[in-house]
Amino acid sequence: MTSIWSHRFEVVMRPLRDLGAAPTTVYIETRTAAQAARDAVTQYPEMKVLSVARASATVTAVRPAEHRDVVVPLARVAGRR
Repeated sequence: MTSIWSHRFEVVMRPLRDLGAAPTTVYIETRTAAQAARDAVTQYPEMKVLSVARASATVTAVRPAEHRDVVVPLARVAGRR
């Protein structure tokens, strides 16, 4: 029997039409970085993905304060597919 594994990814996004807008950071729990990018666009269709990285304690500690954090749990994202 295999177990379901997931990782927490940090997805940095910005609005499509506002190039000067501050980036927003969204945390998504999923299996791969590609799935995290797709789920982020599904959740926020008016946003563009700038980068996807696996979240770790050092990444979240160094991140600037102007970012807004949104955590999307795996079950909520998987239900929207």
